Amino acid sequence: MIQTLFWIFVDLIPFFVAFQVEPPALGLTIGFVLSVLIYLFQKKKFGEVTTIIRIKVYYFFFGIWVALLLPSFHLFDFTQLFMYGILTLASAISLVIKKPFTLQYAKKVVPEAFTTHRLFYLSNFWLTFIWAVAFALSLICSALYAMRIISGEAGVTLVHVWNMIGLAATILVRPIVKRFFLNRQG
Repeated sequence: MIQTLFWIFVDLIPFFVAFQVEPPALGLTIGFVLSVLIYLFQKKKFGEVTTIIRIKVYYFFFGIWVALLLPSFHLFDFTQLFMYGILTLASAISLVIKKPFTLQYAKKVVPEAFTTHRLFYLSNFWLTFIWAVAFALSLICSALYAMRIISGEAGVTLVHVWNMIGLAATILVRPIVKRFFLNRQG
């Protein structure tokens, strides 16, 4: 579980770094470079790249151009909105293509004997679905805050609530499915 969270955190590093650097074009360039480096590392080490990193490469690439061509547009004012938009998009795409993004992380830390079982896929499908809903709700809260419909405190609190639900699901779903799997094996 901790290893899975570690790999998810690694995929979020480009966001954490990029949105702390001014001017925006420089921050987005750093985010792009970090995303490409993580992309190359994942491809070499694991043979596949997570959906989230794939989307971030494109996001930062296009973000650089927006920052350069429209310098008066304050892209960083919408950081939370973009972050949850990308996470919602990445999780939804991963479900549509039948490669749940949680599966991509779980395969890195779970013994191969589990990864070929149908329950492994199903648990990750539902876990990704839960995260997709949590990200979508966070996106809605971020949009409501960006449009000044709700206060910053309410928006941030609601975003944290949805993320806690996703984290709780991450903590609870895998041990339950693992126990079920082991009981069925005899």
